[in-house]
Amino acid sequence: MEPFVVDQDSPLSAWGQIQRDLQRRIELTEFRPGTRLPSENDLASHYGVSRMTVRRAIEALIADGYLRSRRGSGTFVTEGIRRFDVDLLRPWREQLLATGHVARSRLTEYSAKGQVADELLDLVKHDEPQRFGFGLHIQEVDGLAIALTESWLPANTRAIVSQKPSSALVSATGSIRISHASRHQSALLQSPSDVPLLEVTTCSRLRATGELVELARTSWVASRVRINYGRTLTIGQIDMSELLSKT
Repeated sequence: MEPFVVDQDSPLSAWGQIQRDLQRRIELTEFRPGTRLPSENDLASHYGVSRMTVRRAIEALIADGYLRSRRGSGTFVTEGIRRFDVDLLRPWREQLLATGHVARSRLTEYSAKGQVADELLDLVKHDEPQRFGFGLHIQEVDGLAIALTESWLPANTRAIVSQKPSSALVSATGSIRISHASRHQSALLQSPSDVPLLEVTTCSRLRATGELVELARTSWVASRVRINYGRTLTIGQIDMSELLSKT
C-alpha cells in the first residue's frame, strides 16, 4: 500500500480519513472485489493509529456496502457497491422506482405541535402560521437507509392541499451544506456516528400565491448517494476563460 498520513489538524476525524482513503483504494481497484483486506493490526500500523480507529473506518465501509466481514476469515471487498444516483430536481423515489429499486419513505416520528429548527426560522414570514406538524422520515432503497428527512407542515397545509388541484405548481428553493451525523441520526441510518451528510434544506411555496406548503431538511448519507444535476446555459456563460488563455 502506498503511504497515507493522517492529518491531525483536519476537521475530519482520523477514522473518517482512513475510511475515505480505503474507499478510494477500493474504487480504484487497488483492493479488487473479493479480495481480503489487510488485518486491523496491519492497517493500524500502516496508518499510525489505534486498532479501534481502524475498526471504526471498516465498520463504516461495511455499513456502506464496500466491505463484508467473515468471522474467522477476515474482511473482504464486496462484489458490488451500493451507491444510488439522485437528481435533486426530481422526486427521488420516482427516480429509483423507475430503475427497478424498492424505494420507500418511512415515518418514524410525528408531532402535531412541532417546533421549526431555529436555523430555519428565517424561512418563515412573520405573517405566516407559526404552528407546524412535524415528521421525521427514513428514506430507504432496497432496505438500505440513504437519508433522513425532517418535514414541517404549517397548520393550514391540509386546507391548501384540499383546495388546490394536484397539478398546482410549487416553487422550491433551498441550500446545501455538509454536516455530520449525530448519535441519534446514526442509529436511524444504521451507520457509524459522525458520518458525512449532505444536508439539503428546501422551502416549498405555491407559485401562484406564495403560501408556504412545507419546510424540509433532508440529510443524505454522502457515501450512499451520488447527487446529479442538469442545467442549460450559453457557451459564453461557461467559466473557462483562464484555461482557454493557456491553450
